[in-house]
Amino acid sequence: MIEHLEWRGFQLVYYEGVLQLIWSGSPNLEVKAEHCIEASLRLDPGAGPSELVFRFRSTAREASDVIVVRVSVPPIHVQEAAALVRRLRTEHSVPDRQPDEDEAAELTRIPADSPGWIVMPAGTASEELFDEVMERIGNDPG
Repeated sequence: MIEHLEWRGFQLVYYEGVLQLIWSGSPNLEVKAEHCIEASLRLDPGAGPSELVFRFRSTAREASDVIVVRVSVPPIHVQEAAALVRRLRTEHSVPDRQPDEDEAAELTRIPADSPGWIVMPAGTASEELFDEVMERIGNDPG
């Protein structure tokens, strides 16, 4: 059964164990649900948008690489999003929010001179994308 959520600027399709996240005018993300290590719906106590959060890991269990995706969910789509999260839990045993996650942590870049990280210079397109994402985050009223 195909699960399809759609609202302005965003679509999420779940079909045969694959999640496809599609943003208008941006690259798409397609990930097997078996790589999802968190799926949660964080409800806004006010009337504003809630947030659908996914965390994905590579196939190797010992790998520390993680992709975190947060998508604003308009109030009229919260029930649909909650149903998708329940389905992922049932079909793929995807857990809810990770208890040790530090919500206060801000998104920062790894310093180039940090001894704990291997940092390669990013390409021009990557730098432009990073700047655009950070600008959007800074302009987000939520």
